[in-house]
Amino acid sequence: WLKRRPSSTATSGRRGSVPSWFRRSPSRRARPIPGGMSRTEQTGPMRSVTEYIRTPHQQAAAHLEKHSQTRQQQAAKKFFRQAEAQGIADMFRQRVEKALQEECEEWTVTAYEGDLVRKGLLKVHVSGGDFVHLHLQRPIRGESWICRYAPWKTDEDVLEDIEEEYEALPERGRCGDRMDLSGCTTLEGCAVM
Repeated sequence: WLKRRPSSTATSGRRGSVPSWFRRSPSRRARPIPGGMSRTEQTGPMRSVTEYIRTPHQQAAAHLEKHSQTRQQQAAKKFFRQAEAQGIADMFRQRVEKALQEECEEWTVTAYEGDLVRKGLLKVHVSGGDFVHLHLQRPIRGESWICRYAPWKTDEDVLEDIEEEYEALPERGRCGDRMDLSGCTTLEGCAVM
């Protein structure tokens, strides 16, 4: 991907031993932008900002940055994470109620763990002192959640990350579960299903 130029233009007296073909091209030179700052323009795609934490120094820096947020920023972050956890729990309410064979008085997430993108552990208050724990995971972001549940928990019960502690949640029902299809003669050509 690097092309060498002829040896006659390979070096310049001003830059010493750095070949001229190695220096910045005119399209990548720092150019002033409004406001007095300068920025390097790139002809290729813009790189995203990522954070790699590998060393103890980087871990300490990330920890300090986390604690440098204001109380309002931390409260807003907590609020939106709670709302995200509640929204995910709401997707499974009907299926859990069907598995429990009763309707829940409440459906409020009181505790959650995980990234809520590929994995989540949720503690949901359903009535009085009863809670349901949900173990959610999906192999790839954007795929459907695989949900398991642990019924009849209390407030003191800790969220477990052990999949075997949970029961499989029955899959979604079909429209035939909610409708009387006894009059149908064939289900293969059914427009409803």
